Amino acid sequence: MEIAIPAPTLVGNLEKRLLTEVALAAEEWSRCIPALTKWEDDHLLDNPTPDLLEAHKTTIERLMAFGRFISLIASQPIFPDRLTSEMVAATQVILKDKLQMWHGPRMSREEANRILSACFPNES
Repeated sequence: MEIAIPAPTLVGNLEKRLLTEVALAAEEWSRCIPALTKWEDDHLLDNPTPDLLEAHKTTIERLMAFGRFISLIASQPIFPDRLTSEMVAATQVILKDKLQMWHGPRMSREEANRILSACFPNES
C-alpha cells in the first residue's frame, strides 16, 4: 500500500504564503520612514525633551530589530523579490543613520563652524 505524503504541496503553500506576507510586512515597515521623519521634524528639531529623545531611540531600535528579522528572510536565495530585499537593506541604512544622527556623539559648535567656513569660505 502506497501512502501519499502531502509535504511538497503543504510546504510549497506555506512557503508561498510566508514569502508574500514578508514582502507585504517589509513594504509596510519601510513606509514608516516618512512618518518617522515628519515626527522628528515636529518633535525633535527644537530643544527635544529627554523623554522624546528616549522614545525616539527606542522606536528606531525596535524598527531596526524588526528589519533584521525581515532581512533574515529577504536575504535568502529562496526569496524571489530582489526589489523588496533591496528596499529592506536601504531602510536599514536609513534607520542606522537616523540613530547615529539623533543619538550619536554631538559635534561641537566650533567644529560645525569650522566645517561651514571650509565649505562656504565666502559666507560670513
